[in-house]
Amino acid sequence: MKMKKQIFILTILFFSTKIILAQFPNDTLYQTSYIVNTPTLPPLFGAIIDSTVPDPITITRITEYNTTWNWYPIHDYAKIQPWNANASIYKFSSVAIYDANTHQMIRTLPGNLYPSYWSNVNSDMMYSFREDGDIKTYSVLNDSFQTLYQLQGYEMVKLGPGEGNIDKNDHYVALVGKDSLDLDVIIFNLQTNQVEHIETFVGAWGTGNSVPDYIDWVSVSQSGNYVGIMWNHNTTSINNPFNGHYGVEIYNTTDMQFLRRIADYGNHGDFGHAIDGREVFVQFWGPTGTLNMYYLDSLQRVELSNNPDFSGEGHVSCRNLNRPGWAYVSQDDSAHSGQMIAIKLDNSGLVEHFGHHYSSSSTYNKSPMPVPSPNGDKLMFKSDFGNAANTLEVFCFEAQKINVLAIDEFDNINLNIYPNPANNLVHIKNKKIITDIRIYNSIGKEVIAISNINANDIEFSVQNLEEGVYFVKIRNVNKQIIIKKIVKDK
Repeated sequence: MKMKKQIFILTILFFSTKIILAQFPNDTLYQTSYIVNTPTLPPLFGAIIDSTVPDPITITRITEYNTTWNWYPIHDYAKIQPWNANASIYKFSSVAIYDANTHQMIRTLPGNLYPSYWSNVNSDMMYSFREDGDIKTYSVLNDSFQTLYQLQGYEMVKLGPGEGNIDKNDHYVALVGKDSLDLDVIIFNLQTNQVEHIETFVGAWGTGNSVPDYIDWVSVSQSGNYVGIMWNHNTTSINNPFNGHYGVEIYNTTDMQFLRRIADYGNHGDFGHAIDGREVFVQFWGPTGTLNMYYLDSLQRVELSNNPDFSGEGHVSCRNLNRPGWAYVSQDDSAHSGQMIAIKLDNSGLVEHFGHHYSSSSTYNKSPMPVPSPNGDKLMFKSDFGNAANTLEVFCFEAQKINVLAIDEFDNINLNIYPNPANNLVHIKNKKIITDIRIYNSIGKEVIAISNINANDIEFSVQNLEEGVYFVKIRNVNKQIIIKKIVKDK
């Protein structure tokens, strides 16, 4: 009976979600914006507003230290999607899944699931690609496994390692297998559950144990038509190739026929689609620029940005599969502005500012590694909010312009805030019952908090606030959030 109840609850989460109207920051040319003062770390489920970027961004903390696991729960990586296909739930690594709206844990995951990757078409399913060669699926609703295939004869099998992905239609995946010093690229067809092709790169694994010496990663592109191999730039180069290989190479998926080398040097990047619909690889580094996209079907390169802010360490993610034409990029170092942006994949130079991550990035684990939701309207990222002294402390956050509103209620919102500007009392009236109000100053610090309201209208004082611009975050009984700007007058 208990299991049936859990399944019923999860079914509601998956299939009764309202149609959502996504909202994005305004498109603009990139603007450098340095952090003057890092805001105070918000409490669990608390938020700050980053108003130093062109559109105010709400940054909500969604994790705390877990004493049971002795772990700061975090998502895997910038190129591994934490949300499922319809963004109703998300996972932290292969440990637990959470409701995407309430951020409450739904259940822990089985210990033999790691490493796991969400299906891109089935919101109930994730894939598990085990080092022992097992390829499995896992159903969240049924809490059950199904073994699709077992690759045999390998000392170790990996997806990537770590930076590989399934194509957007759940058709192909490229795995790498360790066979002594050799490395096999294994093309597996997830629709027929069969190995499509095996290509051996003699000596490419080398003497490394858990990761290859000469290959950084292998992955299929989003369409599944191409396989990309990034050769390790620490062990290979144009002047020191490995059996003729270096940089970023593109192959045909089904037979691993070499097509072209799109970049002589491989750095952090991800596969996506440009605005024109063609597939691209977006990465830091380039002959004249610092952020570039390379078309997979030709030797064409487009410089996306040569701003010095992008010359530092950062990450690129194109996991916004439902929003092609954009790449999400972070600047880890606050000396390089420390921002998170979406950049349009054309030659317009347009970006959307998703705010600052506020992380010290003092260790690799503290690198923000933002990854967009499938619709691209919000980012999940890591930050210690400047606490470099504690080398382990890091939390997960969500960044978005404002919380989205259900389409069936969007036209019926009737919210009034007056007077504005105000010097004493502010009155708020709303058609929906208001549950709580938070007010933030221009640097994102919470200055007023009013909880347990349960009324359609409320009056409160701003008399003690300094003159300036403030942001009022209003939550209604449906857990929708509206953010309004007010001005405190003399």
